[in-house]
Amino acid sequence: MLKGSEKLIGEIEALLKLASETVHENISQAIAINEKALFKSHKLKQKDKVHADALNQLSSIQRKNKEFSTASGLAKRAIEVSNKVKYQKGLADGKFNLAKILLNENKPSEALPLFLESSNIFQNLKDQDKYAKSLCLLGQVYEQFRDFKSAKENYQKALEISIEEENNILKSSIYLYLANASLALSKYHKAAQYIEKSFHLKEIEDSKVGLSYAYLLKGKVKFKLKEAESALSSLDFALELFKQQENRLGMVEAYLAIGKVYVALREFTLAKEFSDKAMTLSEELNSVKWKYKSHHLLSKVHKEEDPATALDHLEQYVELKEQYDEAYIQNMIDSYEIMSKIDDEEKDEELEQAKASIIQSKNSEMDSFFYRVSHDLKGPIASLLGLSELAKKDIKDKDALLYLGMYENQIKRLNMIVMELINITELNYREKQLSKINFYEIIDNCISAYTYLPNFDKIKFEIDIASDLNFSSEWYIVNTILQNLIENSIKYIDIEKSEQLVKISVGKKRNNVIIRLNDNGLGIPAEHQDKIFEMFFRASNNAEGTGLGLFILKRAVERLKGEVSLQSQVGKGAEFMISLPIQ
Repeated sequence: MLKGSEKLIGEIEALLKLASETVHENISQAIAINEKALFKSHKLKQKDKVHADALNQLSSIQRKNKEFSTASGLAKRAIEVSNKVKYQKGLADGKFNLAKILLNENKPSEALPLFLESSNIFQNLKDQDKYAKSLCLLGQVYEQFRDFKSAKENYQKALEISIEEENNILKSSIYLYLANASLALSKYHKAAQYIEKSFHLKEIEDSKVGLSYAYLLKGKVKFKLKEAESALSSLDFALELFKQQENRLGMVEAYLAIGKVYVALREFTLAKEFSDKAMTLSEELNSVKWKYKSHHLLSKVHKEEDPATALDHLEQYVELKEQYDEAYIQNMIDSYEIMSKIDDEEKDEELEQAKASIIQSKNSEMDSFFYRVSHDLKGPIASLLGLSELAKKDIKDKDALLYLGMYENQIKRLNMIVMELINITELNYREKQLSKINFYEIIDNCISAYTYLPNFDKIKFEIDIASDLNFSSEWYIVNTILQNLIENSIKYIDIEKSEQLVKISVGKKRNNVIIRLNDNGLGIPAEHQDKIFEMFFRASNNAEGTGLGLFILKRAVERLKGEVSLQSQVGKGAEFMISLPIQ
């Protein structure tokens, strides 16, 4: 390695260390430092392991910052880079990060195979700390499946590792996981023992990590053991800690737990006060789970003094509980239908019938199909991948492993196809999450993603991004726009020309961000230019792809209330211009 590269890698590693040390005190500053490290890593002529480390660490920080879309994109890029440079730790970290993001987004079935894959890699690398943490998160996934026995088995394995490594902080957290699982299994005395062990270790290490949940669990167990006064003391302390941390989910759980104690003590005025607070916060969070729990508690609060109100809360509890239990199917269907109705109502009925009735019909049919595909196949595919990983642990025969590998590759290929189809419906129905857009990073990542395409090495890319841009939008949607633009320009270069050129510029004009992509490729015939944004349109039977790329691009631009235009001449190339309003 050249001395210049070694020096640059040293600078990047120092910045990553500083970002890691800063994250607990100032997360915004940590992000800025990590982004600086990532920018430096882009200067490496050959992407190194440190580039994957920079992507993974920034993904982890952005997840803590609740920027899940940005974090997911960074984790996927880290996985891609790690695969290219054959960096197992980076691959495991990327899958681990992506799984944690999916868990945050309440997608446990998708997180499961990633946790299994990452835990296997960490185990092979003898990274005991990460292996134990992976086992703990696998336990949390099993808890969401209400498989508390499997959850406890994973926690016990993690506990054995933490004892061997003499990691008291991790051991303290695992005792809390075991306490929560024991509480769910109605083993209250066992849960109490685990909690006391956790507190003891926190005192030894002078650690406040997880202290709020420790007091919350202690209060819940004390309540189950009929020790109401002691329960209230622990729950009050937990609530104060959650407030200091601005942890609203923790606050909801504490409010409900305190409300239950007051109901048991028949102090209904206080019970109503805390139940109402839980309901208000649950509605702000728009959480079905905590809303139905709040309604259930309020039905008990009003049961004696106001039976009509109690019945109303009970009815709402039953309705929300059914939604929660059938969320995988019914709740997604309801959400899809509601979003479709809202979208339809916002459109001008006469204009829609005059200009786009046929297109709208196709879109509705295709959305319905993609919806069924996504929610019928995602779960089984994730399960098949998970089972494949489990099978590889037990199978020793080389031929069997070879066939299993072929099977796994086909499942992964099917998974990729399904995810591409899901991408179309997500453009309209994905939850909006705004974040600051780093155009340089997105463009660089998109270009790097297509190095495998034929004739890529012949293309010269020129990138010009205005320095004064301050643009916040949906990262996922902006990335989709640039990704399809760049892929299209690479696929349709003119290899007969002496130079293949793609120019990308991003600037500001009035209240809009203007993205321009110019290429000197094959160009698009005039008779096709009005049709290129239609679903499945291909200019010729020899054209590569499915005909969805520019259709997806158009829908992504429309999602951001923008406009896209095209100018092209056969043999001279094409210019795409996209205008996105600054919100």
